[in-house]
Amino acid sequence: MMFAYRISLLLLPFLASVLSHKPHVALKFGDDLLSYIMINPDMSPLEEAVSVCSWVKQLSPTSREGTWMHYNTQDYHDEITLSDNLQWAWLQGRHTPHSQTPVHSQWYHVCLAWSFSSGTVTLYYNGVQIGSRSTSRKFSVSTGSIVIGQYHYTYKMEAEFGSDYSFGGELTKLNILKRKVSDQEVAKMYKSGVCSNYEDTLENDIHLSWETLLSDDTEKHGNIVKLNLTCPAHTHEPTTGIPTTVGPTEESEGGCNNRWAFLRLSDIYNKTIEKEMLQDLRERWELLAEFDGHQIDDTLIAHLTKHHCSSEMSRGDNETEESGDCNNRWAILRFPDFFENEVTSEMIEDLRGRWELLAEFTGHTIDNALIAHLKKHHCKTVE
Repeated sequence: MMFAYRISLLLLPFLASVLSHKPHVALKFGDDLLSYIMINPDMSPLEEAVSVCSWVKQLSPTSREGTWMHYNTQDYHDEITLSDNLQWAWLQGRHTPHSQTPVHSQWYHVCLAWSFSSGTVTLYYNGVQIGSRSTSRKFSVSTGSIVIGQYHYTYKMEAEFGSDYSFGGELTKLNILKRKVSDQEVAKMYKSGVCSNYEDTLENDIHLSWETLLSDDTEKHGNIVKLNLTCPAHTHEPTTGIPTTVGPTEESEGGCNNRWAFLRLSDIYNKTIEKEMLQDLRERWELLAEFDGHQIDDTLIAHLTKHHCSSEMSRGDNETEESGDCNNRWAILRFPDFFENEVTSEMIEDLRGRWELLAEFTGHTIDNALIAHLKKHHCKTVE
């Protein structure tokens, strides 16, 4: 009798663990334009710090930027953009350089973390820092929207997506925190595994939780399926103990994706290439040429946004522009080809080559088909 009593005492912790164990659920997104979650939570608590952490399984072609999270605001596009191949790890409209390629069809853990006080964005893959960069402004918390599963062309609660960037993979434990997570916390998230409850210890710091996204109160559009995860062994203890930190590497070449990515800006995409558009684009690079020798940074972009908001030929004497339109006008300068680079004659000639090539497609609509054609046949700088 005493022996049975002792055995029951030994089993109590195990039974408590089983009874309190939460089911681990993933969401699988259909590989189409119809499968997404769109929400517009109050983001004001994130103005000075934010972290996005999730487990991701890439199922779409590796050449595609399958966008699993996209956050736009009225003031800034690509405030957060994360793709399953990690070619897009954007915060505040800029990519965090790294050289990591995820393993296709396998779960991996990723965190993108930032704070205004540190002035640094840090990118983690499977518990290890793989990239970082500096920042200078606060996080945009103006009117906007978060889309899970698609690349979103507007900040509004309207479905404007492109098939080139549908996610079509699986997610679990996606959480947005209102502070910058530490190296040790990220390592612990990964080492604890996809089926752990470690994130519960961060509950007070989580602004948007995975449980909220899973909830039936959060509308799920299209073909999104809940999957129960089976986890026979879910820890990932590295053979060398705590993962060592990898220093930032040079940004991997964006190639054709970066070269023509500006065509997806809201003032260009789905528009017909006409004389007025070409003239407006021409005015932009001719104006930029006047800043030869200047570095393209937040100061220069702010100047252009304030003093050169719209096309001179399209703006009336009393016409004003909303700040969102002005930011879109010069958003191209935040792409990796330009931001933090010096304005040179070579850069201006490259821009001139792009605009002249676009002129050959006058009358065509800038859509997925045209962008795919340009990426395939006109990848390099025009000589």
